[in-house]
Amino acid sequence: MKFLTYLCAALIMPLLSTAQRVKKTKTDMDNKAIIRKMYEDAFNKGNLTELSQFVSDAYPGKFAQHLLPLKTAFPDAQWIIKDMLAEGDKVVVFQQFCGTHKDTFQHIPPTGKYVTGNGIVTYELKGGKIVNTQVLTDRLGFLEALGVR
Repeated sequence: MKFLTYLCAALIMPLLSTAQRVKKTKTDMDNKAIIRKMYEDAFNKGNLTELSQFVSDAYPGKFAQHLLPLKTAFPDAQWIIKDMLAEGDKVVVFQQFCGTHKDTFQHIPPTGKYVTGNGIVTYELKGGKIVNTQVLTDRLGFLEALGVR
């Protein structure tokens, strides 16, 4: 009888493991699709009112407060996704920001310069919406591109 129990366990365990991998892969793909759609619809088209469909009410602070100054100072701003990784409820985006400096940004008068800057953003999602972010950008390189000394 013990042998039969062990045999059943040995046959069922790989199936359960496969089912978990399939579910994890689907969650990873779904979360990546949500982030990609946010970049396309909200960031790059400038529809910041669309952010509510991507960001949870539980998000600390206001998500758009970081984007609005950039969209104002760089009206042609675009965020290019260079690479994207997902694991469970987290999506990491390697991105490049591009835009022409046409209005004051952080007390820097418009320079008319087209600048690019690289960054890495980690998004944490729950229920298909962003609940937290961590942003790392090359701010020094960005300011140097604007000509700040």
